Amino acid sequence: MRVSAMTSDPAPWAWEFDWHLTNRCNFFCEYCHPQIRYVLNKKPLEEPPADLVVRRFEELEGTSLVHMSGGEPFLFPDFARLCAGLTRRNWISINTNLASPDLVADFASSVDPARVVKIVAALHMPERERLGLPLETYAESFRILRSAGFDVVSLYVLYPPLLPRLREDLAVLAGLGVEPVRAKVFKGVHEGRRYPESYTDEERDLILANSGEYVFNRPYLDGMLAFRGQPCTAGMSSFKVTVTGEVRRCASVPTCYGNLYDGTFRPARESTACPARRVLVLSQCLAYLVNPPAPAGTAASQSEARA
Repeated sequence: MRVSAMTSDPAPWAWEFDWHLTNRCNFFCEYCHPQIRYVLNKKPLEEPPADLVVRRFEELEGTSLVHMSGGEPFLFPDFARLCAGLTRRNWISINTNLASPDLVADFASSVDPARVVKIVAALHMPERERLGLPLETYAESFRILRSAGFDVVSLYVLYPPLLPRLREDLAVLAGLGVEPVRAKVFKGVHEGRRYPESYTDEERDLILANSGEYVFNRPYLDGMLAFRGQPCTAGMSSFKVTVTGEVRRCASVPTCYGNLYDGTFRPARESTACPARRVLVLSQCLAYLVNPPAPAGTAASQSEARA
């Protein structure tokens, strides 16, 4: 048993893969990571066949948790079939904008919710408003997933221009029955200022008062942004998979371990020190570090699970 980025309890899987499975997206969010918004989304789409991906994961010695993001995962061709295949032996989690109601309904009727660890349904309010997508449609897809037994949570990205409307938006969501809601700090540059470092004291207070179940805002705001030199199991039992199938150490470190799609993937044999000057996914770092720090409410529980 090992500690996971998805749960503080002992995980039943041996491997974790954070898979950028497609560049396709029906949104064009202003705060999307520039590498995805302006670079990846302009490249040709060459997703592998769903059956090939399922076979590659089933060929691994142990079971896996496959976390799927993009792009928009539900736009991967035959996405419901892909998920049904992956969950025969493995577990999945999904980060989605929940803007494809027909595909969501197909997924809900095709996939075993017991094998889906979490569905994080990001709101992206400015894009919904720009595209004229009613929030009620989002809420209906949210309810469909919840009624089918999936563990689904709403995500609100705390992009600085959205902070003045945060409380009002959360009230609207509560009125539509959308709960729980995670409010997550923005990581990037806005108007020449780097975040999360540039939130004001007033904004920090607003964020911490409205974070919901997302416990990593405080360590982000407290400057926990690098673990350089500390031993980490990323590359040994947890990995980042790019849209081309290349398997990397993590989102912050591009060390390559072969390609999942062509069968050349080989993990590292032992943990090595983190070389990153700045990390991108704090929740993963606090799970995969050999001796993680223990800020209140985050790594402490994971360290206890490791013991």
